[in-house]
Amino acid sequence: MVLKGISTPVWIGRDEVEREFAETLRRAAWIFEKETNGRFQGPIVACRAVARFIYRRRGGAELAGPFIRIKEAFEDLEKGGKPTLFSKKTVPNKERSRSPERKVIQRLAAAALEVLHRLGDPLDISADKIARHVNGWRGMDAQEVTGATVVAWRKQLSRTKSKEFRILVEQMLAEPDPRSAIGVLLRNGPPGQFR
Repeated sequence: MVLKGISTPVWIGRDEVEREFAETLRRAAWIFEKETNGRFQGPIVACRAVARFIYRRRGGAELAGPFIRIKEAFEDLEKGGKPTLFSKKTVPNKERSRSPERKVIQRLAAAALEVLHRLGDPLDISADKIARHVNGWRGMDAQEVTGATVVAWRKQLSRTKSKEFRILVEQMLAEPDPRSAIGVLLRNGPPGQFR
């Protein structure tokens, strides 16, 4: 893709993955500066590039998490939403949030369940364990998550063939010890989320 007005590359990566990353970041910068809706699309393209770079370099899913959350927050802003990631106000505990951050939590929990199920763990026991941890994560105060809730999230994301869900599952399965990586995720909560 040739973009008029884009700067010539100063640094060319050592391999295909780095070249792709650099080209995509240059495209994101150009979109941010030149296109009408670039203030949203530029950061979306850049965050997607970082997440893809991490994925192609076999980095852990927890490293890409913050960039996926930022991308989704910008997508929500572009649609006229008010993502909590960019808000100083917090959602009251009794009010159920519809934020992109909540969707990330659902996707992480569903991906963890999918991985454990593929590894041969019983679905209901794994779902209950995941639900217990998710209830302690920030942003889940307004809903009591049960094992059935996590199973429903998994079914929904599997049916829609969500690309982000599929990538998370593949990344978790690619970990040297997927069960241990999921254990860390469950104990610590979503990447980039402070308690």
